[in-house]
Amino acid sequence: MALRTSIAVLLVALPGCGDELRNTLGERLQQRLVDAERPTISGAELPPALISNKLSLYVDCANSTRVPLYAGFREVNAAQAAGKKARAEAITPVLDEWLEPCVKAQREGPLLQPPLVELEAAASDYLAKARELGAAIGAVRTGLSEGTAEDDPARTDPTTRFSAAFTRWDNARQDFDREIDRQQASVDEQVLAEVERRSGKGLEWHARDMMRAARPYVRCLGDHDEITAKICAGLYTPFEQAHKAFMTVHDADPAAAAKVFWMSQFVASLGEYRGAADTLREGLQANKARSGDIGDAVREYNDLVRDFAALNFAAIQNPAP
Repeated sequence: MALRTSIAVLLVALPGCGDELRNTLGERLQQRLVDAERPTISGAELPPALISNKLSLYVDCANSTRVPLYAGFREVNAAQAAGKKARAEAITPVLDEWLEPCVKAQREGPLLQPPLVELEAAASDYLAKARELGAAIGAVRTGLSEGTAEDDPARTDPTTRFSAAFTRWDNARQDFDREIDRQQASVDEQVLAEVERRSGKGLEWHARDMMRAARPYVRCLGDHDEITAKICAGLYTPFEQAHKAFMTVHDADPAAAAKVFWMSQFVASLGEYRGAADTLREGLQANKARSGDIGDAVREYNDLVRDFAALNFAAIQNPAP
């Protein structure tokens, strides 16, 4: 209101000015008023934890769909290599429930602050291409159960449809990953810095740092199978170190940890993820990993991410002395 009053007083105080000059000054001052009263929605001006909360929707989408879609890709390739010996039951259909985290991100993400236009667009495109790939995998499976399309020349070859759909999905995946990574790198640093300023390197800081350290290993797993995933081993070490630091702080003050909403469930979920990850790592090291071990580890990680999102540290967020 002070700025609006100043505009009126200034214009009245310019009786000697021509109408054109007064109008020009009025327009410029009015624009300043509009700018000053415009709601702040820039991501940089909002708490980083708010951005992190929104970003978690898109991370969950990427993590939940990568493994089953890559598994379908490998199963179709194996069926093609098997030729006439291929069987439909060897290809797992892509279920709608596997895409639900992406549907949720598309439904809820745009409603949350701040607007992340590029990420929201990449997520929408990714979901569309994931659905297309899922349908193409299903078409290959149906083709194997019903026979080839040789009797119907006009029918689209399911393997041709699948190859094109996979290429489009993989391109969309890379675009989506780049947008997530671009936002994540900035947000992680901002959130950790804010938490440290507010309450030091306590339980919340170590929980967030541990979750940050866990991502690269799981991302790598999603791009490999049980034969090639040994290459991801080195990415697990930062998580092990961050996990040890988190548990040290957690166990040093059980009473404080108990005040954090959902902490006991989070710690239980953390143990389940580590168990699945250890089983996978041991199998990979011995070249004895079983089909599905990667999927088990990634599913436990996704549960961990959801439990982490439910944590509420408000009861112990006292400023450090």
